[in-house]
Amino acid sequence: MNRPSITGDAWLNSPEITEETLSGKVVLVDFWTYSCVNCLRTIPHLQKLWERYKDKGLIIIGVHTPEFAFEKDPDNVALAIERLGVAWPVVLDNDRTNWEAFANRYWPAKYLTDTKGNIIYTHFGEGAYEETEAAIVAALGIAGKEGADTQEEIAPHEHGAVCFPATPELYCGYYRGDIVNELHYAEDQEDDYAFEGELPEDRMALRGKFFAAAEYVEARGDDAEILLRFKGTEVNLVLCPSSDEETSVYVTLDGDELPRDTRGADVDEDGLVQIRECKMYRLFKSDIQHDALLSVKVMNGAPRAYAFTFSGCTE
Repeated sequence: MNRPSITGDAWLNSPEITEETLSGKVVLVDFWTYSCVNCLRTIPHLQKLWERYKDKGLIIIGVHTPEFAFEKDPDNVALAIERLGVAWPVVLDNDRTNWEAFANRYWPAKYLTDTKGNIIYTHFGEGAYEETEAAIVAALGIAGKEGADTQEEIAPHEHGAVCFPATPELYCGYYRGDIVNELHYAEDQEDDYAFEGELPEDRMALRGKFFAAAEYVEARGDDAEILLRFKGTEVNLVLCPSSDEETSVYVTLDGDELPRDTRGADVDEDGLVQIRECKMYRLFKSDIQHDALLSVKVMNGAPRAYAFTFSGCTE
């Protein structure tokens, strides 16, 4: 199969790339979106590939196909690629033209094409880093000692040595989400949610005032709280401030202050997460598997919560 033409109205890190530009090049097309945890985990490996092979005939094109509406904003994407260290060309695929042309269905997804534009290798999801690099090396025609030297240091899969079953991704908005509150979502309106009792495994509930939209729930009071019963070693939450005012949430575990050795990278010493931009925030990280109740309580502002993601892997 030949590589479909890659199009877009907005390019970052590069002028528009045409088929003429790609002629005779080995091209790695990476479908991603910047709040996707699986995509974020692959970026360090893409950075190594870019540094090693950008001067040897490889072009990486990041096709940024948004999952949420805020990811369509070029300023948000530009801020994210700077923060994440994405140096290769990125095209905004807001209308999913490239996604559909490739018949793609996954984040992340990689399509490698040879110098004639033929798709010679694909991989969906995380991992297969050695296999991906080997396919690039073969396509570039790098052989012998040169190829061996360039492939050292990329680990086969750095995410975790041992993995246990974890809670699946949970969406917060009513279109794909599910809450255990008795009256479920009050769609496209504000409501005061009540919940008492024990939360079932892998489920969430709202407590306090929220506005429920298709993609997210927006807190409408300082006592607004999302309760989550999860299992895993890692919990992340895609959050977005709804205004320019100071916005923060307080995270607890089983009703107590989040232990310091389990605080995610975005939780400060006071157990707070400062929400200054739309992105994925790391709330909880542990070396051991947990089955616990996590609370995300609003302290300031009116944050929007989009989706929880999890891992059951230990380092």
